[in-house]
Amino acid sequence: MLVGCASEQRTIRYYTIDSFTFTPQDTIKVDIEEPLPYIVEVVDFSIAGPYNDSRIALRTESNELEYYHYHQWAENPARSIRYYVWRVLHDANIFEVCQLRLTVSSPQYIVTGAVNKIERVDHEEESGAYVNGSLELVDVRENRVVLSHRFDSFSPFPHNAPMNVFAREVSAIFQSETRTFIEIINNRFNVE
Repeated sequence: MLVGCASEQRTIRYYTIDSFTFTPQDTIKVDIEEPLPYIVEVVDFSIAGPYNDSRIALRTESNELEYYHYHQWAENPARSIRYYVWRVLHDANIFEVCQLRLTVSSPQYIVTGAVNKIERVDHEEESGAYVNGSLELVDVRENRVVLSHRFDSFSPFPHNAPMNVFAREVSAIFQSETRTFIEIINNRFNVE
């Protein structure tokens, strides 16, 4: 009987920031007839120390973070956020070229950003996904930030919601904030 109890193992579950769907995602409609004539590269995002980890952070008190052992990100958040933002930008077709890696042509702009917090919140009566960060468009020639979109988003869900709900809400936050970033880019370049 002891052997049966001792051999029981819990499986580590891994979560992605992008979501798998059987149908294509909605494309983003932008008010331009053609893509902007720029070559853009999406580079890694900087992630604040406590969140630059495959373990998912859980905020249980105002100044207390815990980490899940059996619930982890499938890959480093900096890499997965970079890929997800690239995919949303690429699918929106806002730029003539939107790439993940330097290819034959050097980029004119770089899209990057920072994530200051990416955590599940289960504190008193409040539960949800919380992401604080920014998206930036950087002019490569001038080495300066042309546009910046800062966000502080919380998406509530029931206290006992499974971790897949948390990961889905994080994905929704990044999709929504990237769409807002696209609108800011579109407004800026259509004025010029």
